[in-house]
Amino acid sequence: MIERKISTWTSWGNESIPAASGGLRYGDGVFVTLAIRSGVLLDAQLQLGRLHEAAGAIGLEAPDAFGSPAGAADRLASIVSELDPGARDGVVRLQWFAGVGSRGFRQGIAKAEAIVELSPAPAVRRPTVVVLPDGRVPLPALGRHKTCSALANILCAGEAGRLGADAAVRVASGVLLETGSANVFWLREGVLYTPADTLPIYPGSVRARILECAPAVGLTVEQGEFRPDAILGAESVLLTNAARGLEYARSVDGRVLGETPESMGSLGSAVHRRRLEQGIRLAAGGADADA
Repeated sequence: MIERKISTWTSWGNESIPAASGGLRYGDGVFVTLAIRSGVLLDAQLQLGRLHEAAGAIGLEAPDAFGSPAGAADRLASIVSELDPGARDGVVRLQWFAGVGSRGFRQGIAKAEAIVELSPAPAVRRPTVVVLPDGRVPLPALGRHKTCSALANILCAGEAGRLGADAAVRVASGVLLETGSANVFWLREGVLYTPADTLPIYPGSVRARILECAPAVGLTVEQGEFRPDAILGAESVLLTNAARGLEYARSVDGRVLGETPESMGSLGSAVHRRRLEQGIRLAAGGADADA
């Protein structure tokens, strides 16, 4: 069990963030979120590779503790085990950001600081979903990377709350995209649809696992540009992100969805097994056989 709400490790040995850091002042940083399930840090290598890529995209040099891409995932697993030797289920957020520098916007490459946060796993839910009007909320500045400049996603989540829903799907230029924190899939007549990763979306790690696992459970996946109403007649709607995994929506724009189709349940099981296989076992022990 994770006894504290949030346990924190920092590269500078102090939980307080310096007021002059670029990460605090300007959101000059990137992050990834990883789930812990049954004592396994899921998708660790995949997520750390993405973090190195994102850091390079904004001109951050990896912190010394994570400098080797090959060893970064193992180092993170070690830190998590130090924070909670008995961790079985939870969420890990690893953030790299620009440290203290001169006043003004950073120019050139900066050495990053790191924060690791360990939190309890979120409760299982069937979210209510709304599709927003075109252009209601802005797009993230760098959609393909998780940056610490998250105002666009905060506004998207705020619109969901204002409309009485758990999640809101962003629409831009007449095309369905994603929620503020999840990729979107929907099932119709045996075909699983999702916005293409050439669109301004964040192609998440669980999304990647779905693309890998869908054929094995008899599902065809079609990626493309879809109008907002494409999701409305779906048999099942799926939200995916690293912390929550696969969430089957309870309703879309007020239309209540039926029971989750067997094929979608099989997909969820296959994805979970794949994530466990590609994870790192923490010091607490390995995955349960029936996880």
